[in-house]
Amino acid sequence: MSAATPVEQIAHASEVVIGLNGQSALTLVLMTVGAIAMPSLAKRIAIPVAVAEILFGFTIGASGFDLAGDPNNPFIRFLSDLGFAFFLFLAGLEIDFLEIENRLRELILPFALSLLAFGFSMTATHFLDLGIWVGLAIGATSVPLLLAVVREMKLNESSLGKQMIAIAAMGELVTIFLLSAVEIHAVSNGNPKRMLLGFVLLISLVLIAVLGASLLRMLNWWRPTLFKQMIRHDDPSELGIRVGFAMMFTFIGLSILAKVEPFLGAFVAGAILSFVIRDKGALEHKLASMAYGFFVPIFFIHVGMRLEITLELLTNNFFEIILLVAIMFVSKFIPGLLLVFRKMNFKQCTATCSLLAAPLTLVIAIMELGVHSGGVSPVMSAKVITAGILASLLFPSLARKLLKDSNPVQTPEMTSTSNTISSH
Repeated sequence: MSAATPVEQIAHASEVVIGLNGQSALTLVLMTVGAIAMPSLAKRIAIPVAVAEILFGFTIGASGFDLAGDPNNPFIRFLSDLGFAFFLFLAGLEIDFLEIENRLRELILPFALSLLAFGFSMTATHFLDLGIWVGLAIGATSVPLLLAVVREMKLNESSLGKQMIAIAAMGELVTIFLLSAVEIHAVSNGNPKRMLLGFVLLISLVLIAVLGASLLRMLNWWRPTLFKQMIRHDDPSELGIRVGFAMMFTFIGLSILAKVEPFLGAFVAGAILSFVIRDKGALEHKLASMAYGFFVPIFFIHVGMRLEITLELLTNNFFEIILLVAIMFVSKFIPGLLLVFRKMNFKQCTATCSLLAAPLTLVIAIMELGVHSGGVSPVMSAKVITAGILASLLFPSLARKLLKDSNPVQTPEMTSTSNTISSH
């Protein structure tokens, strides 16, 4: 028997070590093609890129044409999990602490709106017996889609646009903290001692994060040249990228030690980096380019591949899915009426609530964590994500129509520095 060639040896090693065989290699090729092609397609048919990527994954997955192999292949799963970690890391990096410090009093109303939205969604899902994870997903608020529409409408430098971004940012922050609490409750299985231990470990993680952020801020003051190197466009060593990766994986590890969902550690790492480096434009651009250029699309395509959406599921649960979409809007609209105190007219209030009611990326993230923890069945996850996709197609279109007559009032205040977020 002839000796194996180097190519055959590499192929055998890949299959043994990471499970990358012929079928999964084809899956990787298809996912890569989808990551490249979907942004252009999404732009042509005017839908969010994340929606296009999920639909592509669904098409090649078992519920579609079954072109891809096992979605739980170790290597494919690793790429998807890395994309998920990157996604939450960038969600933390999006937080504009400079804007928060300058407008601290103005964040009271956004904070109240976020809590009221969760109050409505949790109440609704409790009466419908859908569970706390579904309530969390329906009440969630995220920045990316709202920010994309605000920029498209050229409202990002207007007073209205800044208010909308501030409300979404606060809602995303509240969502992440509530997600942490729900995760601890799920892991503890209702055991008071385990739950208390979970919250103690979570608080410890937060204290470590605060201490680390404070020390890094002091180091930034003492050694500004080091941090200037991190945000340089032309740094040959790419120190900023290295530090970003190091912080993300460090806090993922600390989260595992604290028995908290590891991916939430990625969010904390991004928030710390955003707190320490206020002028993070170049660094955020590099990290976002890497994440949204490949890893995050792989995550969304992988989510689509694992969706169990069948014609039977849609026909049998059509009214439940529509009801979920309605609750997404109503849970934001009723508290959003308080925005009249910010001198918003009814159209602007409705447009803002419409954009807040389309948190597709966080809906996916929450359902992903819910399935991981065993708190959500794959079927329920599919129904909620389907509702999220519909909401992300309907509500931004409504907001665009309501905002088309808006006349942006330019303000001299500093605008948000989150300039790397695409229509994901």
